[in-house]
Amino acid sequence: MQRDDNLLEYTIKKCKSRLLIVIFFSLFINLLMFVAPLHMLQIYDRVLVSRSEVTLLVLTTLAIGLLFIYGLLEGIRSRLLVRVGLQFDELMSGKTFDVVFDAAVHNPRLATPQALRDVDVVREFISGGAIIALCDAPWVPIFIGVCFILHPTLGFVALIGAVLVFVLAAINEWLTRTTLSDANRLSIQASNEAVSSLRNAEVVKALGMLKGVRDSWRKNKDGALGYQAIASDRAGSVVASSRFIRMGLQVVILATGGYLAIQDVITPGTMIAASIIMGRALAPVEMAVAQWKGFVSARDAYRRLQDLL
Repeated sequence: MQRDDNLLEYTIKKCKSRLLIVIFFSLFINLLMFVAPLHMLQIYDRVLVSRSEVTLLVLTTLAIGLLFIYGLLEGIRSRLLVRVGLQFDELMSGKTFDVVFDAAVHNPRLATPQALRDVDVVREFISGGAIIALCDAPWVPIFIGVCFILHPTLGFVALIGAVLVFVLAAINEWLTRTTLSDANRLSIQASNEAVSSLRNAEVVKALGMLKGVRDSWRKNKDGALGYQAIASDRAGSVVASSRFIRMGLQVVILATGGYLAIQDVITPGTMIAASIIMGRALAPVEMAVAQWKGFVSARDAYRRLQDLL
């Protein structure tokens, strides 16, 4: 089949402008992430020392205003991602349907709607939280760098935490890549067999082939569910470990900050601010671990669409 001049790549290019806007908004969203730790830093180090109610009021009003802008940008970013998904579907679904229909005309026995489901999988990935994690990931070194600015020891704690969570993400990919791909493959086979059997239901029934067809479909379906269960169990363990490490690091960085504050090396406000900033630094990596199953499904769907179109 002749390719339609890389329809998939053309569609991605058409969606790129909105994706760039999403990245642009992500810049300000991540900058506004510093509002809460900076507000707390000022409260501990200025307001509690000066006991100035005016300073407290001004700082709180400013923080609330900036957080309102943060929430507004988050909402806009989410809506933009939904619109990108709709644009992708609008550009892809019609032409993909034509390709699937033409293939069904030339070889009805091999007709399958899998390509249409693949378009939905990629669209849902584009519209979901995985893209947000990818947009926020480049900010991880910046947040860690800020922790180093607050104090090198706090920076090393944040860096070690980021490395541990990243290693867990790599382990998650290694443990689930093959099983998820096998699960997707068997699930597609089971779906295609069901569609083919329903299309020839009268012939299958008349020839007494129903039991064999059902057993074959059940075998593929059970195999897919088995692989999915294995992958989910492994991913669940990795996600649980990631959350444990993240929460444990919050305790460690607070304890480290507390020790430094006792030694009068940093202020209590710096200790709290470092804890919040480190939590933000680890959030995109942890989200990527949680979203890994969807990423693998979208990757496999994208490759199948590339082969088809």
